[in-house]
Amino acid sequence: MHPNPPGLDGKLFAIGVLSITACILFVGLMLITLQPAYGIGQSDRAGDYLMLTQQLTNSQEGVVVIDAASRLMTLYAFNAANRQLQVLQANIPLSELPGPQRTRPAP
Repeated sequence: MHPNPPGLDGKLFAIGVLSITACILFVGLMLITLQPAYGIGQSDRAGDYLMLTQQLTNSQEGVVVIDAASRLMTLYAFNAANRQLQVLQANIPLSELPGPQRTRPAP
């Protein structure tokens, strides 16, 4: 038996509080980083420019930038290998894009 058991001093209390706080913050960080970020169907407009996202494949999205004044479109995609945004197609005239398809009336 100890003749004088150690009490709870300020130093020990501070270490305990900081340890519990660190554990709570670590769990919070893990919960935040596990959520995937989705960007499908987002759009923004500023002046003559329109930016929107487009699904390219099942695992890749593209960013489309349209210049309404010059009526041109540029398509960008993220290259995961070198972690850069790359131009897939540049200066696509909007007049060359296909229009809406006509549907046949139901019989």
